[in-house]
Amino acid sequence: MESKKILHNVFQNIEVGIGEVSKVVGVSQRQLRYWEKKGYIEPISDDNSGVRRYNLSTLYLIVFIKEQLDNGFTLAAAFERSKDIKLKSKIVRTFFEHTFSDVEITDAEKGYGEIDLGDFRTEDGEKYHFKGVLDAHGRYVKIDK
Repeated sequence: MESKKILHNVFQNIEVGIGEVSKVVGVSQRQLRYWEKKGYIEPISDDNSGVRRYNLSTLYLIVFIKEQLDNGFTLAAAFERSKDIKLKSKIVRTFFEHTFSDVEITDAEKGYGEIDLGDFRTEDGEKYHFKGVLDAHGRYVKIDK
C-alpha cells in the first residue's frame, strides 16, 4: 500500500514546464493557455515565476485531449470523454484492486496467466468463483460453483 501512496505523490508533484509539454505532446503553448482559459486544464500555481508548469496528472489529460482532437473530436467533447474515461478507470481499478496479488503466470514466455477474481453471488444468493484466463484459446472467464 505504501508504494501506491508514493506513486500518487510522484504523480501529483512532478512538474513539467509548458515549453516541454508543448514540444513533447505537439500542442502549442497558445493552445495550452486556451485550454486553461476554458477550464479544461489547470497549471500548478507557482510563486509569481510566470512559468506555467503542469503535474503528471494534467500532462496525462493533455495527451488524452490531444489524441481525441486528432481523432476528430471537438475540444469540449474530448474533455467530456476524458471525464468519462477517468470515472470508468476508477470503477475498474476499485473493482479489481485485489487481483494484482492473485495473478498466476501459467506461461511467462507467451504472457499467459490466470487472475483469481474471487467469489461472487447472484441475486438469489448462489455463490460462484471466477477466474479470468488468458491462454492459447484467448481470454475468457472460468466459473466454478
